[in-house]
Amino acid sequence: MKESSYLQAIQTALHGAGLPYGYAITVSSTGAALASEQGTPSVVEVYLFAAGAVAAYGSLTLLTWETDGEAQRPLTRSPRRVRAGLLHVGSITLAITSAALIARLSSGIAWFLASLVATLLYFAVSSVEVALVEGDRDASNLDE
Repeated sequence: MKESSYLQAIQTALHGAGLPYGYAITVSSTGAALASEQGTPSVVEVYLFAAGAVAAYGSLTLLTWETDGEAQRPLTRSPRRVRAGLLHVGSITLAITSAALIARLSSGIAWFLASLVATLLYFAVSSVEVALVEGDRDASNLDE
């Protein structure tokens, strides 16, 4: 396909949106799975849902606080597009599946737990591709 500045602009937009887009799908689907099982959430349950996602995100941030910088290549710029895509879809699927299972709990705490677990799984699994690419890069640097 012929290079065009418009297609390059679309590619740039897609690369920047990849992880946030996947997480948005995860969060909205998690909420839908919960509402399907639990019904319309109360205001307290909405806050529990938000608190679960924030707790997971904050925990991962603290876990990586002392890490030396970010990976050289983000998920959306993996040279192994099929593997990256499968891991990304897999992370979304696993997160939604876990939320659907947690939604079966007959307790308001399901709203907290589902968003917590879905967030942890989404970021943990989607980051596998970045770790694999970084490992490949580090291995090739050792060969030089």
